[in-house]
Amino acid sequence: MRKLSKIGLLILAWIFLHCLWVTHEGLMNFSSKADVAIVLGNAVLDDGTLSPWLQGRVDEALELYRNGQVKKIFASGGIGKNRLPEGDYMRKYLIEHGVDSSAVIGDNLGQNTFLTATNFQALNKQEHFNSAVVVTNFYHITRSKYIVRKLGFKNVEGAYSKYFAWNDWFGLGREFAAFYKYLLVY
Repeated sequence: MRKLSKIGLLILAWIFLHCLWVTHEGLMNFSSKADVAIVLGNAVLDDGTLSPWLQGRVDEALELYRNGQVKKIFASGGIGKNRLPEGDYMRKYLIEHGVDSSAVIGDNLGQNTFLTATNFQALNKQEHFNSAVVVTNFYHITRSKYIVRKLGFKNVEGAYSKYFAWNDWFGLGREFAAFYKYLLVY
């Protein structure tokens, strides 16, 4: 029983340290420049507006564009349960808020982080980007950067959405399992 308690404490310490690392890395300010921002999708509401989580991500990319920190934006998401294409709605939002249409690339086949990274790699074969910044919630940055790097694009940083909600704690916990799944599977 004593051995099980030690193993349990070791696992809890591992989870805690991992979440601390992810939070630290995820909340680092992006202060440099990149060729492209990779915005990861989230839900589009039934009325066509971006969910608060998605709008936070898109607003962060918009700010990076306005500040001259990125030249292009790769808006990647899937088709939601309500059949609305996230990439198209993110692109529309960005253009409505002043981003030149030629600077926004929409992708509706990024159903998850791995598919977004895969689609970005295909786009990069045409565009030849030298640097990228993934834009997502703070707890999702470590895994997003990991998978983009794993697929061969090494110069990638992160920028976090300034939208926070109480269930970010759930997202942080979910990312623990998701990170190690990606580490083992992809």
